[in-house]
Amino acid sequence: MHQSPTSPTPLRHPHASARRSEESATPTTLAGRRGRTPRSQSCRGHRNEVLLAGRVTAEPAVRELPSGDHLVIWRISVTRPIAEQRPKQPADTITCVSFDPSMQQAARDWRIGDVIEVTGALRRRFWRSSHGSSSVFEVEAKTATRINLAAEAETASDAPTAAQSEASGGHQPS
Repeated sequence: MHQSPTSPTPLRHPHASARRSEESATPTTLAGRRGRTPRSQSCRGHRNEVLLAGRVTAEPAVRELPSGDHLVIWRISVTRPIAEQRPKQPADTITCVSFDPSMQQAARDWRIGDVIEVTGALRRRFWRSSHGSSSVFEVEAKTATRINLAAEAETASDAPTAAQSEASGGHQPS
């Protein structure tokens, strides 16, 4: 049947028939049908990498979460460059965490004042408490290496060599 140019033409979304069948589809099939690329490909250009080196300011502690997971948590203080220091704030204290059981073992040897190098990613963790929902930003550590013991850090003026770093109890999970 031919419609005249003055009669309205019904508008249809080009994917309208696919949309009806998606209503009963699972979320994993929806991504493919809508033309989305898999998560590993869609993040090209995005980066979340952290590299820190600083003094341990709190003894590492292992916490058991309500989920049953174990989390090792520690804090390091990273001194700001002189040009970036603010009055009364010469350093930043950063919380680091790891769910890796072998990292928990390595952290047991760290003491307050040890200098640690950490690589990982910035994460925001959420939880519920009696006061409502809360969240915190932390560095989720992939690797952590002690580069100076507390006593050595006080007297060392030069950066440690790679051999010294390896010999001082570094941890690099496989």
